[in-house]
Amino acid sequence: MTAILAGAAVTSGPGNAKAGGCLAWPLPLDPTCAGVARRLFRESVADLGLSGDLVHDGATMISELAANTLHAQGNVEFDGSRQRPVTGSPELWSYVRAGRDGYELVCKIFDSQRGWKAGTPPDPARVTLESVNGRGLRVVSELSGGRWGHHLTRARLGRWKVQGKVVWFALPLPASRAAARLGPQPLTSCQAAKELEDLLMERGIGHRLVRTDESVADIAVLSVRTELTVWCRGGYVAWTAANGKHERRHIGDLTEVTEQLVRTHEELDRPGDVMDEVRIESVNPAH
Repeated sequence: MTAILAGAAVTSGPGNAKAGGCLAWPLPLDPTCAGVARRLFRESVADLGLSGDLVHDGATMISELAANTLHAQGNVEFDGSRQRPVTGSPELWSYVRAGRDGYELVCKIFDSQRGWKAGTPPDPARVTLESVNGRGLRVVSELSGGRWGHHLTRARLGRWKVQGKVVWFALPLPASRAAARLGPQPLTSCQAAKELEDLLMERGIGHRLVRTDESVADIAVLSVRTELTVWCRGGYVAWTAANGKHERRHIGDLTEVTEQLVRTHEELDRPGDVMDEVRIESVNPAH
């Protein structure tokens, strides 16, 4: 199985992530999903200097999240052969971002169901051994130390980028390993805006994009839609989220910026039955 990075196929072994990119793998639609996700996780972190305990915890969490996708396959679409879906498969994503207390590895499991099996997201704090739903999220909440959440998004793989959601967790990374994975990011504001435009178009939300550059002042503005405008200037990217909160991230964190912009785009259109969020989901570190 291969991972996909910025539109190009790369092998799933260690050391395969280009600077700042997000690795994405399709996952099987059967009970082998959790085992495949564990293997891919272990391979993808082999060069990141994580302790054995963190690798074990990460593999356990990714296994729980992948297993949950077996209940969320309503938007999977096949071609005539029905041998392999053309879009809507569950996906495993992995990338590095700057966190509150340093760098962290973000792992996400995507499924093509925007809502939840139980109607609203389970609250891990209320999950018990007798609970029918939410025990996997309780494991993720405990092992991640609260560094987890969920949000609406769009697929990275497939012929077209279907809507859905991700559940994610984050693990702390040594600064030297994280910096090597992120790589140097000598982007100007105008270059960052162009890259963001390309990344958003790859996710299927480019039909309303309008970009304006002022190279002399090194300021760029990207209008994603009427309610979502992105400013690139002074080494940062800024926008207003769907909940009205002002977001700001470093210009070298474009993978995370893109994911949050896709999230905001989807939340502006979201139906009422998927609006509830786990309280600890919001992560917006200051840089």
